[in-house]
Amino acid sequence: MAEQSPHELLYTVNRRWDCLQAIVEEPQEKRELVETLSMPRSTLDTVVRELEGADLVTYHNGVWQPTVAGEATAEVYADCTASIRSINAAGDVLSPLSSDHDLPKAVLDGAESYPAEDPVPDAVLTEFLDRIAAADRINGVAPRALSGYTDRVFRAAADNDTTLEMILADSVFSQLSSMDPETVVDRLKGDVFSGYRATIDAEFGFWLGENPDHVGLIIYADRGVHGLVINDSPAAVDWATDCYESIHADAEEITPADVTP
Repeated sequence: MAEQSPHELLYTVNRRWDCLQAIVEEPQEKRELVETLSMPRSTLDTVVRELEGADLVTYHNGVWQPTVAGEATAEVYADCTASIRSINAAGDVLSPLSSDHDLPKAVLDGAESYPAEDPVPDAVLTEFLDRIAAADRINGVAPRALSGYTDRVFRAAADNDTTLEMILADSVFSQLSSMDPETVVDRLKGDVFSGYRATIDAEFGFWLGENPDHVGLIIYADRGVHGLVINDSPAAVDWATDCYESIHADAEEITPADVTP
């Protein structure tokens, strides 16, 4: 058997995936495969011989079964296609970001994406509120204000005893404190919320949840929200933790005295 290049092998797996997957899941006789795949016998002969030629399956004791390489290749292929699917979905939500963004692949791989939908695009933020309600702690970074959702964020934290720490862009803090200074002071005096202000050079907001551990990105549109990307992988959480700690290191804690009517 001539050795195939990785691209040739990937082409074979992609073309013959249904058959390879069926054999990996359950080694079968040819007549069973014909029924499983709803495939003519002559076509199946061509398919299994192609997989056999690539050393992905073998015929033993009247049954087609995966080789060790075939089983491992099928697992890698399934993981790869799942990653591409999640990255592609996240890419649609992340489309407003410029090419200068600093998002690693780890944040997109395995992520769940929630695009905003008309007629109420900001309704997608209910996913954020649900994460606040379920977590023990939320650390968030807000380069822009979530118009109409600020009260709901604090209420979700207070109603569920979720510790909420937010780093606000200077402009966001100024906007919130000028609109309703008494409410901001009351929140700062409470047990649930602590606030910081900083210069935030980011096109997106994000939060870091604890128990369950996860990271969420808030992607802004020209007005409102374009969508959310949420990932609970350790690699994504590690990236968000590093980002948050870096911003927090240069942030200034907000006290009630900082809020001026």
